[in-house]
Amino acid sequence: MRIRCLLLGVITLLSACASRPNAEGWIEKTIETKYLSFQVWEKEITPEQKLRIYIEGDGNPTPDKPVAFELANRDTHQNVIYVSRPCQYVWCDECEKSALWQEERYNAEIVEEMKKLIDYLMKKYKAPSVELIGYDGGATMALLLAPKLPVERVITVGGIVNTKTYATSQKIVLNGDNPMDIKNILAQISQVHYVGGKDKVVPRRMVEGFVDAMYKPKSVSVKIVPNATHTSWENLVIE
Repeated sequence: MRIRCLLLGVITLLSACASRPNAEGWIEKTIETKYLSFQVWEKEITPEQKLRIYIEGDGNPTPDKPVAFELANRDTHQNVIYVSRPCQYVWCDECEKSALWQEERYNAEIVEEMKKLIDYLMKKYKAPSVELIGYDGGATMALLLAPKLPVERVITVGGIVNTKTYATSQKIVLNGDNPMDIKNILAQISQVHYVGGKDKVVPRRMVEGFVDAMYKPKSVSVKIVPNATHTSWENLVIE
């Protein structure tokens, strides 16, 4: 299958209100996997060190507000990389299938394409391990990816950790994988979950229910940020 992609913003195909990441010190790249292309922003990378990868949340398909990029931009660690989700910022032939970024956005095939992206980045920089930081549906992807990679820790922010509960609350259809179904595998991976005290999209009870359902979790914590809503994380700096 041939991949043919157009950068959004150069040729406008989606909503004009979608915001493209823009900050000093980042290098933007397009990376192709077998069936998809991803936009990736990197700071200066030191080879043979752990990568710290931020995964963007859901969008339509590009989010109006790139919250994960805002978080990445405030990160003072080394080797920070921000990655888009399928069809965000770059439009490929496969993106004509809206299910790719709607009801099928968490399915196994897309998880595999994102794994190929991270495998490529790890191989390129000879990284021994990664930390995955996901916002919203990017947290879903981070959790689904974690058992497939040498992950040191998963950090979620406003993370959709139970897609079944989320789909019911939002009255939408989601046919992909669910982190809740692999909760006991994930229990062996270190995790930190940031929850907004005013988040009505991903309420505290969803995340705490996910953690409470794990059997003997290794190192899993929930941190409540009292004044944060689902999209207002301007003051959060992830350690």
